[in-house]
Amino acid sequence: MSAGAALKLRAMRVAYRALNAVVPSVAGRLATDAFGYTRALANAPEDRTPLGAQRFRVAGHSETQEGYVWKGAGATALLVHGWASDSSSMYGFVRPLRSLGFQVATFDAPAHGISKGKTTTMTRFTHAVKDVLDTLGDVEVIVAHSLGSIATVAAVMERGLARAPRCIVLIAPTCTLTEVLERWSASHFALPRRVVDGIFAELHKRNGVPVSHWNIVTLGKGLDVPVLVIHDPGDPVVPFCEAERVAASLPRATLEKAPRLGHVRILSALDVNNRVTEFISARAFSLRLKELA
Repeated sequence: MSAGAALKLRAMRVAYRALNAVVPSVAGRLATDAFGYTRALANAPEDRTPLGAQRFRVAGHSETQEGYVWKGAGATALLVHGWASDSSSMYGFVRPLRSLGFQVATFDAPAHGISKGKTTTMTRFTHAVKDVLDTLGDVEVIVAHSLGSIATVAAVMERGLARAPRCIVLIAPTCTLTEVLERWSASHFALPRRVVDGIFAELHKRNGVPVSHWNIVTLGKGLDVPVLVIHDPGDPVVPFCEAERVAASLPRATLEKAPRLGHVRILSALDVNNRVTEFISARAFSLRLKELA
């Protein structure tokens, strides 16, 4: 962390503590804004269509209005990025999935990438995934990263198992939003418990459901499709135990370790790319054989 960033962080900690002493409700709202901020890594990128892709309009009422699709004759594979990232983080999976015969699609979640805004919620993220799935119609595979895993599982289950994809890949998945919030409040700001409780209350208002709702263990109950979970045991952002709980809770999940890759580099690692491709290829091939039998 740079000296300037460290100074800013210390100033924010002092401000939250001062507000907590005087008007804790305001401290909670401001801290919630900071937690929901999605532009931490960079400002919105230039509005350019990725090489080889076309844009498609997203139906529904989410704030994601467009997505990108690399056209193909086969069914669709959807790529879902994580929090404070954008669709470009998932481009490494486009070529190998197209080589399997899939058309590949992705999008920028609300307040991510070229989508408008600087803050969002898991409810809005989930609605965007759901609207994209409804728009594309024939999604057979989903590959999701980090917090995008919770939004993906929630959206799939809201749509119903009859419309679920054939298989899902979750890379460095978060298991619960509760743990994300607790880690964030402790490691970034060392917030007083009263402010943290205020964030939980404010997020309940903004999401329409309590923070505890966003839990793959409960959301994914009955998700009877093959799921590959890949995670670095040394991931400094999301503890490996979250991937273990995700894999243990989903009926047909397999957990694989990807050591020494961290939380972001895991998306561009050749070995991970190959394992994802092999998993999807095997499931897609076996399912098509059953259909032809």
